[in-house]
Amino acid sequence: MSTKHSARAFTNRSRGRSARRDDGRHMLAQTFLKRSVKMLERVSSAASPEALKTALASPTDLGGVACLLSDMASLDLDLSSVDPFAEALARGTKIKQELLKSAGGGLTSGQVAAALGITRQAVDKRRSRRALLAVPTGSGEYLYPACQFTREGVIPHLEVLLQAFQIKNPWTQLSSLLAPAPGLRGKSVLEVLRAGELKKAIGIVGSFGEQAA
Repeated sequence: MSTKHSARAFTNRSRGRSARRDDGRHMLAQTFLKRSVKMLERVSSAASPEALKTALASPTDLGGVACLLSDMASLDLDLSSVDPFAEALARGTKIKQELLKSAGGGLTSGQVAAALGITRQAVDKRRSRRALLAVPTGSGEYLYPACQFTREGVIPHLEVLLQAFQIKNPWTQLSSLLAPAPGLRGKSVLEVLRAGELKKAIGIVGSFGEQAA
């Protein structure tokens, strides 16, 4: 078999594998879509008119779903008849929304890149090496809590502090940075870091331990 023929055969096999992966991904997406539609139908049927109106007022589709689940959970409605995990999901979603709000909101990688004057790839690299804190959105993207930035850029020594975390969950890390910490007289770890007390901040962060993840 000639080298040219071998290369063509290899290319065809690669295209075949790629096509099968795409077909498999499409089938999974369609299956998930059908299941999600059924879930939304059940939730919508159980929701009150007021909850539905509030959800429809959300500027995004995802925000509307999260808002609806959160409202239903906060009203102590029985979501177990809709889905055994719906109430837990709603409460978890609400907590994350409130946490991100407390952090000043979340920035996309593009917004962070523009603010720091670097590329989006560079932002991703900083996230990967734990130089920036980012929380997952569930869609494969990340949001960067605004509290870690200043007008001049990133809070000095933030990377060192993030590296000191034994906790791996980024949502738990964010909560730990924002909540009043023991021994800091009501201040948060982030406030202490902003004040330039790096050693004290690292001491608090390092004491949380893996069990808090």
